[in-house]
Amino acid sequence: MSRTHHMPKIIGGLAVVLIALTAAGCASARRTALKQAAAGSAGAFAGGDYGRALDLYQKLYAKNRSNGKVVSRFTALIEEVKSAGDAAEAKESYAAARNVYGILAERWDGFSALARRLSFNRGDLAAGIRDCRLALCERQFRQEIGAGNYGKALVAYQTALKDYPGDQAIRSRYLKGIAEVASVAAKAMASKDYGQAGRINGLLLKSLEPLAGPDDKGPGTGIPSRESLGSSVQLCSTELTNAGLVEYRKGHIDSAIAVWEDLLTFDPGNAEIKKAVETAKAQLGRLKGSGKTSGRAGRSARGAKSAR
Repeated sequence: MSRTHHMPKIIGGLAVVLIALTAAGCASARRTALKQAAAGSAGAFAGGDYGRALDLYQKLYAKNRSNGKVVSRFTALIEEVKSAGDAAEAKESYAAARNVYGILAERWDGFSALARRLSFNRGDLAAGIRDCRLALCERQFRQEIGAGNYGKALVAYQTALKDYPGDQAIRSRYLKGIAEVASVAAKAMASKDYGQAGRINGLLLKSLEPLAGPDDKGPGTGIPSRESLGSSVQLCSTELTNAGLVEYRKGHIDSAIAVWEDLLTFDPGNAEIKKAVETAKAQLGRLKGSGKTSGRAGRSARGAKSAR
């Protein structure tokens, strides 16, 4: 039998060998890629770089969607990252937790085919992000209230309302915040601290702007109406105007200026009081220039009289 007769069998055998070698080489390459992804991902995860940890496996998964090991390990990693976010939230590390949930949400499309294998869904991530945001708002509100920064306290919820305009939980917290600040204003008014009361009521007046509808404002809710706030601000302005005039007529020009400047902190557009302050300061300057530290203000001071 000639060598030519055996040639097809030889070629066929070589083809089988080549296919086997190629398959073995591909399998080896896949194993190497999997090991590299596993090592790199584990290092990134340990360092808290959850985005990189996910990206390394996601690239491998995109090329090997039918590889059971890749799918299994990628799914496990996704669950581990979610658990890291849950652990951070349980420890009240809300910023860290929100960041983790955000990383998963941003990459969701890359592994959405694995959704049925996961213990959570995209909606759970969105809820986690919202809950952490709400907790951070509450924390900031408490810090600012404690420091007496009532405007900044309310802004904490106002920014959240802009991002979640229809969210009832955030709206409810914001309303409670307004009611709490309103109680501070009421105490200031009761103690005749009209400067503080005027400033806070002015802030509250602006704080009602993000709220649509009057259903949650008015008597019995703790939320003052726009009308009552406007009246309170006007009352504070009137009281401080008169208090300044009393000091001015006594010749206590420094005190009068201080009272009127307190008024201008919440009513900066009050032209009459601005004029009264200018007049009083000019008179005080003349008194100091003449070597006197105080003097009795005459009733002829037009700026002060016009502030009545």
